Amino acid sequence: MKLKEDKINYKRNFEAALILSLVIIIVLFELTPDTENKSDKIPYFPEPVITVVDIPNTNQSSPNNLRPPLPEIPSLIIPFDEPEILSDVIIKENIQSIEKSEQGNKSNTLKGNSKGVYKASSFPFVPRQIVEVVPEKVDGSEGAIKLKLLIGKDGFVLKHEVLNNTTNNSKCLTFVINAVYKSRWQPIAFDGEKVDYWLEKTYVFN
Repeated sequence: MKLKEDKINYKRNFEAALILSLVIIIVLFELTPDTENKSDKIPYFPEPVITVVDIPNTNQSSPNNLRPPLPEIPSLIIPFDEPEILSDVIIKENIQSIEKSEQGNKSNTLKGNSKGVYKASSFPFVPRQIVEVVPEKVDGSEGAIKLKLLIGKDGFVLKHEVLNNTTNNSKCLTFVINAVYKSRWQPIAFDGEKVDYWLEKTYVFN
């Protein structure tokens, strides 16, 4: 019997305590300030005002003012000697003058030829070939052709002699002779008078 009364009292006390705790929680909830709503408020900032001001165009009085001033360059005085002026020299192109004596004429003149024909080997210089025509090449030809050429006053060949031909080919000799008469050598003059002279020329075929 007592056990039954204890159960009834326990149940009643439990319900009363539960109701009391709920009342206390509701009262505390109502009395607590609402901090979340205050933090969610968006601050107000006044809208900025933008003012546009037109800048008037400016006119330059002179276009030269737009250029920066040129830097000043110090003047340098460089001493120098006056150049030496050489005397005029007259150059005769393609003509070599050689002083000759009577003894030189006798030794240089070839036997059997007219007076005034010389050997190129007797000159103190080698006559220069102005225009050289290369003969055509014959396939399979080897050897050399040595010619003796008489050079005229104008530098062209007047006459030729075959001294040696080791090619044993008539075409090679024909091509060499044709090339020789199309070539030109340096005219030679003694005391201002052009002369004829002999020289030797060798053509090699490989």
